[in-house]
Amino acid sequence: MCSILLTHRMRYSLFISVLIWNTFTLSAQDTSILTEKLSYGVSGYVTIATAREINDDRPPYGIGGDIFAAYRVAPKTYFQSKLGYKRYSYEYDNLTQKRTMEDIHLRLAVKRSLGQSKGISIVLGYEPAFIINAQNRYLGYLDSIPSVYFQRELSNRFSQSIYAGLEIHSNQNSSIDFGYSHTLIKGITNTYFDAIPNHFTIAYNFKFNKTAVVPENALKARATLNRLMYDTLYVINRGCPEDYSHEQLDSLFSKNYTYSAYKLLQDENIAQVSKQTNVVHFVIIGNHYSSLADPSSNGIYLLDSKLKSTEYPYPYHTTNPKSSRGLSHCFGGLNNTADLIKVFDDRLRKKLEGI
Repeated sequence: MCSILLTHRMRYSLFISVLIWNTFTLSAQDTSILTEKLSYGVSGYVTIATAREINDDRPPYGIGGDIFAAYRVAPKTYFQSKLGYKRYSYEYDNLTQKRTMEDIHLRLAVKRSLGQSKGISIVLGYEPAFIINAQNRYLGYLDSIPSVYFQRELSNRFSQSIYAGLEIHSNQNSSIDFGYSHTLIKGITNTYFDAIPNHFTIAYNFKFNKTAVVPENALKARATLNRLMYDTLYVINRGCPEDYSHEQLDSLFSKNYTYSAYKLLQDENIAQVSKQTNVVHFVIIGNHYSSLADPSSNGIYLLDSKLKSTEYPYPYHTTNPKSSRGLSHCFGGLNNTADLIKVFDDRLRKKLEGI
């Protein structure tokens, strides 16, 4: 009997080891972030409980399956739900009896990505479960004794648990979960576990909706450029006085910029506006630099809400081919400035559509 138990346990350990190895091997293959708002699919998993009050040799173990959906509410944050079935069993009384319990459960969780380079998300949630069936079956020579169904005897048939785990992305359409569920109220009734015992879970998630993925910086650019459409672009003038006056620049933006609302700032108002929490983007029109390592040039420079220069995939520097592609000091008059604003307006739209 001991050799049989040892063999069974070695097979179970080998299965878990192979699954863990495959997870970490695959997780390095794709570090992109999914772009869809809603993802959905199915999960299959194995569980092993930490409880040993009834059988010290082998804790309850089981298998199960879920359907799941996750909705993205921020670039790195999802609301996730899982609904499924789990079956687990344990042996008792010197391996002469086998008890099997089945439940229907729900998980409501928040999933937070740790970043593109890691490909790992933290999942925290609430798990209610209801035991739909609990059976005690006699083994060996006593198999003529009828099975006993004891689900109605359980004092915590409806249980509530807290879930914490990690989700590791293996590719754009699958991931693997490692988690732990802690049942809030549980006990032993007539030598039965009267609630879902605390347990570890290893699950494989497969998504049905196969969509493209983009890097995290592109996802951020899409989010802020989309917000800008419904907000205000704050314009800082650093152009040549001979090209236009403040009033003329205002008129040029009014006629040639349609992506969002805009507002020309006086120098004394820049610091005050930059402290507002709802600001999305600034632009500098005139002389500036694309990055700290670049010399000063002219054009339209897109800045973030903290007045820092944006980088690719943003349209961080827009020049006008009619005015030496930004290499001259000034734009060369109203017509060139109007053309530059049109090019910038068009680039914003194309960038939003293309990322």
